[in-house]
Amino acid sequence: MNVEDSRQMMGLLKLLGCNQVDDVYQADIVILNTCSIRAKAEHKIYSELGRLKRLKEDKDLIICVAGCVAEQEEKSIIKRFPFVDIVMGPDQVGFLPELVTSCLKDRDTPPKKTYRKTGFQLKDDYQFLHVMPEQKEVSVKAFVNIQKGCDNFCAYCIVPHVRGREASRPSTQIIDEIKSLTQLGVREVTLLGQNVNSYGLKENNDITFAQLLERIASQTELKRLRFATSHPRDVSDALIEQFASNPILAPHFHLPLQSGSDRILKLMNRGYTRKHYLTIVEKLKKQNSHLCFSTDLIVGFPSETNQEFEDTLSVMKDVNFVQTYSFIYSPRPHTSAARMPDDVLLKEKQMRLKRLQDLDSEITLKQNHSDVGTVRYVLVEAVQQENQKPFMGRTEHNKIVHFTSKNVYHPGDFARVTISQANPHSLFGE
Repeated sequence: MNVEDSRQMMGLLKLLGCNQVDDVYQADIVILNTCSIRAKAEHKIYSELGRLKRLKEDKDLIICVAGCVAEQEEKSIIKRFPFVDIVMGPDQVGFLPELVTSCLKDRDTPPKKTYRKTGFQLKDDYQFLHVMPEQKEVSVKAFVNIQKGCDNFCAYCIVPHVRGREASRPSTQIIDEIKSLTQLGVREVTLLGQNVNSYGLKENNDITFAQLLERIASQTELKRLRFATSHPRDVSDALIEQFASNPILAPHFHLPLQSGSDRILKLMNRGYTRKHYLTIVEKLKKQNSHLCFSTDLIVGFPSETNQEFEDTLSVMKDVNFVQTYSFIYSPRPHTSAARMPDDVLLKEKQMRLKRLQDLDSEITLKQNHSDVGTVRYVLVEAVQQENQKPFMGRTEHNKIVHFTSKNVYHPGDFARVTISQANPHSLFGE
């Protein structure tokens, strides 16, 4: 989601005549698009601002802090880093050209000002950005926002406090954007939202998420469709059926679990149980036996016991996730979990994370080895002639494949690749 936000910002700046540079020392404007979902990401921003301060002392530079940390820490940023020129929350990205223009106009007029635009737009008035990429910027894959904000208020999660309440984008806009992208050469689209499963449920006169997937398949020329991210509580039977009937929907479901313990899930305010989660997985596999799963996991949530951590490991073994994104719990401002005692020792959290990631590597390697000898439908993303296996792409299951061929392939082509070798991170074939 942050990658797509950054692309939209770059598109807006190009309307002002700006071009992107690879070296920060060549830049006239630097934007830090920030994430505050974990404390570590927030701390990286402050370190980067320290480096940019030294750069600003040597040249005329506009520095903008955008995104979730800007929304969360607006006053603190202005106080600690008075050299920052613009502070802009994620709901206000559309105002970037206006903020930069004002900054350029007034930069030589003392006293120095910090231009700020934070807070949330009213749900009914929210306008989704629609900045199309130029042809030369187009990849074979693209992200399309279908939703903003979140109404779930999971105990550990800061997203509703920095991205606002949930709003769904009109389906006609989404389908029109995908049509435009396919005309530019895009073959695969990932639909983005904090909880795509609840798309359209809170708006009148629109469609459900399952209906949106169906319409994209029937009304566009797209070849492969993915989505992220989902909440298990809102996985409908209609969505599950899409994995059997939708011809372009990739058989890969990212379904965050967070914990395998019912007590911890309740403390997290997740709204489902371990049994409910596993029932969803079972239903999905019945619809499509080729379906694979990835997930998000948190270790060391307040009061998590060793046995409850073992419960998480046991779900990993039951589901056989092809990939997990795992993190140590860290308290975030404004969340209800931040008021709970953070009573799991850091050393214990680190030990649990290592065990979890070791198990993840073991399961992933086993899953990859099971692909050896099979034929996978690969979307070619890159060609490197100097490489012994010059073609690189991804399978239906979103696994990276390096392969050779007597045929000539280009990015955007699809190839049927026989998998001959596997390691923990990628597959190899021809």
